[in-house]
Amino acid sequence: MYTVGFSKILAVKKASFGLDFGECFALLGANGAGKTTIFKSLTNETHPTSGQVSIGGYDIARDFSKARKLIGFCP
Repeated sequence: MYTVGFSKILAVKKASFGLDFGECFALLGANGAGKTTIFKSLTNETHPTSGQVSIGGYDIARDFSKARKLIGFCP
């Protein structure tokens, strides 16, 4: 959730996906669809207001140092 003026905007709701080891992926969508928010959540740049983000079973909020070893990111 982020704020624009006095309004709160829900950026992403119930995103879920899985990848096998060595797979690459990209997110495609319209402006404002939440692509940047998802990547910022996966790289621990922003924190969700609810729910959880995990990579390889590691919760980003608690074990990002372990999770980051499992990903590569090219903005």
